Amino acid sequence: MFRKNILFAFLFSLLSYSGLTQNQQEKVISLQEAIAIGLDRNVGLRQAENQLMSLSMDQTQAKMAYLPNVSLNVRATRQVGQQFQLVEDGFEISNVQADRLSGGLSASLSIFEGFNRQNQMRISDLEYKAQSEGIEREKQNVIFLVAQQYLQILLDQQLLEIARKNVENQNKQLDRIEGFTKTGLRPQADFFTQNASVKQLEMEYIEAENTLLLDKAQLTQILQLDPLEEYVISSDGLMDTPQDEKLELAELFNLAIENRADLKQLKFRTQSANQNIESMKSGYLPNLRAFYEYGTQYSSLNTLNYRDQLLDLYPTNIVGLNLNIPIFNNYINKANVERAKVNLHNTQLDFENTERIIFQDVQNAYLNYNAAIKRFEVSNAAFEAAEEAFKVQEERYNEGIANLADLSLANQEYVTASANKEQARFTLIFQEMILEYQVGTLEIE
Repeated sequence: MFRKNILFAFLFSLLSYSGLTQNQQEKVISLQEAIAIGLDRNVGLRQAENQLMSLSMDQTQAKMAYLPNVSLNVRATRQVGQQFQLVEDGFEISNVQADRLSGGLSASLSIFEGFNRQNQMRISDLEYKAQSEGIEREKQNVIFLVAQQYLQILLDQQLLEIARKNVENQNKQLDRIEGFTKTGLRPQADFFTQNASVKQLEMEYIEAENTLLLDKAQLTQILQLDPLEEYVISSDGLMDTPQDEKLELAELFNLAIENRADLKQLKFRTQSANQNIESMKSGYLPNLRAFYEYGTQYSSLNTLNYRDQLLDLYPTNIVGLNLNIPIFNNYINKANVERAKVNLHNTQLDFENTERIIFQDVQNAYLNYNAAIKRFEVSNAAFEAAEEAFKVQEERYNEGIANLADLSLANQEYVTASANKEQARFTLIFQEMILEYQVGTLEIE
């Protein structure tokens, strides 16, 4: 018997240690950590950053356009066959084998290209700034998406806890009703009715649990985590009710115009499109280039050695200027300029349309945020009233004054008020986040 007790104690300790180890290894992801993971793994953001690297190379290339082009060429040939050779009394034909080696160095420097290089430098800088602003907006999109799903899971957890407490309380009520029916204080029908209500609440609990698991799986997909990796989220610092700053709609719209990165991106792209028109106009202006060419060769038919042929006999140096004045090129330059103007007009239309969309988005977020504040206040008052009503009905039922239908109705209203309170609280937090997102100031430290 003593050995069995020792064995059971050992097994219990082993299971307890295993459970403790599992709990210790359970990963906790805070909202800041989730956002950091999302920013690091989001495919769209990573592609935008790669595009920024490409635009950085465009900047470098535009600067390097002021440097000369230098190239070196070497050619080796062997000629086998008949060849005419001059002699004293005429010429003769003979079969020869000639090895030749030639090489050269060429360099060219653009002196004037119709200001095209300056325009290309400005365009590359503007495109780089535009892409940088686009990345900032994409970061806010990721933050918004992660935070939205994170808050949804926290709400699911609160609703699941409400459902769990409701099942627990109604089970206790079922036990009390069973005692009442055994003593004859309550009819048997009350027990069956309450038992059916408990089963219905258990089904609602299962649905709430499934909703939590589905939303958690969605967050796992957003963060690109291992689907089999278990983790929990933390509500630290997220359950506080936002403070009403009493900002007016006009102030919020001005903040959005000042801070929205997507609007800044379109602003830079508009400037880039305007600069591109000037770049296309450079095709109307002349181009001036300076060039230098050096060449030499060696032939086996010549009796001189390599050094004498390559360095003394055959070297040639050419220095010159090349001026190209466009006169008519089948309207290519004209078409390029017109296309650039159309692109500018379309970009300006995008900018104006985005301004209108921003105003609408800010207005909707502002109205929804104010409505969420009122909804939160009303839901708190409704919860307090439903809680008091449930306590009164429960006490009346226990004293035999009220019937089960009144108690069930009061409980249902109390649970609904609890859920509405939590939903209103999270809606307020989320609407504040939406307002910051639309204004362009969304940052979660």
